[in-house]
Amino acid sequence: MKRSAWIVAGLGVLLALVYAQLPRPQAESLLQNPNGQALLEVYQRLQQDYLETLPRERLNALLEGAIGGMISSLKDPFTSYSPPQRASLRQEDLRGEFFGIGATLSPANPDGTGARIIGVMPGLPAQRAGMRAGDVILEVDGEDVTGLPLQEVVARIRGREGTQVTISVRREGVPSPLVFELVRERVEIISVSTGRIGEVGYIALETFGNFRVEDQLKRAIDELKAQGVTKLIFDLRDNGGGLLDQGCAVASAFLREGPIVYTRTRNLTRVWCEASGRPLWDGPMVVLVNGNSASASEIVAGALQDYGRAKVIGERTFGKGVGQTPYTLANGGELTLVTFEWLTPKRRALNREGLTPDLEVPDTRFPTPFSFQGAGAPPGAEITVTLNGRTVTVRADEEGKFTYAEPQRQRPLAEERGRAVLDLENDAILRRALEELGVR
Repeated sequence: MKRSAWIVAGLGVLLALVYAQLPRPQAESLLQNPNGQALLEVYQRLQQDYLETLPRERLNALLEGAIGGMISSLKDPFTSYSPPQRASLRQEDLRGEFFGIGATLSPANPDGTGARIIGVMPGLPAQRAGMRAGDVILEVDGEDVTGLPLQEVVARIRGREGTQVTISVRREGVPSPLVFELVRERVEIISVSTGRIGEVGYIALETFGNFRVEDQLKRAIDELKAQGVTKLIFDLRDNGGGLLDQGCAVASAFLREGPIVYTRTRNLTRVWCEASGRPLWDGPMVVLVNGNSASASEIVAGALQDYGRAKVIGERTFGKGVGQTPYTLANGGELTLVTFEWLTPKRRALNREGLTPDLEVPDTRFPTPFSFQGAGAPPGAEITVTLNGRTVTVRADEEGKFTYAEPQRQRPLAEERGRAVLDLENDAILRRALEELGVR
């Protein structure tokens, strides 16, 4: 009885603490809900009765797991929780600069862990030291990072300006790891790349995800004007969006007046932003999109389409017609919560539907490689597969399994950051854009 009374008393104290920390309506809702009470009970049981005493960092991890569980239960791909370390990286990305080595990374493993270099930035430490796309990072400052989440690997590589970081990598065809000692330098996120085809200027915008997008776009337009271009191709393919205010600024660069986007919350639909009346480019233009153009990219393309300012060419867009609000939490983490839907100037809702281009053209730059696999063939047997006039013959292994994968076409690399590589031979959308602008 004494033990039961002590547990009840302890739970009462915990409930009181929660009640004191939360605003009154939320606290009452949590404490009156059986699941809310159960959450607190589980936490206390783990603290008091678990076989091993849990240190503070383990208890913190449990609570973060509970936060992650709540978010995942929403089944909303656009609402997320970022722990403190990842939230700090996001703030660096929003500022558009950080101190690092100048390498672009992607997960090395299917579960999102590890890090593989997919690009190195000209003139920065990684490129000068000889790191290459395809290198898999094994260690950072002597610690194995192959099983860490990508964002944690990134956090270990970034640091203070002028400090040293030692990175070992595995390179295909090289028998032992390569070790690089690098000094961190300022890395600016370049979101805009430019090119030119005769009198037609080309601007590709890769992201709306930092506060420098508007300034970089202005510099790009001024540069192309100085070169005498009279027409413009604005490429938003593979641009997954970013900051709403940067989307407004970019659309305003091409529009003279009128609302750019409406937002609809639970209780209110209103104009979020309007054109400034001071466009940076008022000449002929087209906009390029594909199935990966999302969010702010769809806002810009939708506004230009609604006003008849530019024809949209390419594929139906992704269809992310909702926006999120970031909330900094008490632990330094960040909750990114869907709080509104956005609408085009004609009040079109594009969520899950996407934007239909004026001229639909498939993106042919990086076709899906021809590949197949199978089993059950006699060991050593030859298997011939024909598809769309293409014939491939492979030999089954000793277990009767067989496989074939055509090499993925590599993206052409620019010699200078911010300079676009224009591949007319393999880019059907770009060719169609030039035709629309009168270039044959």
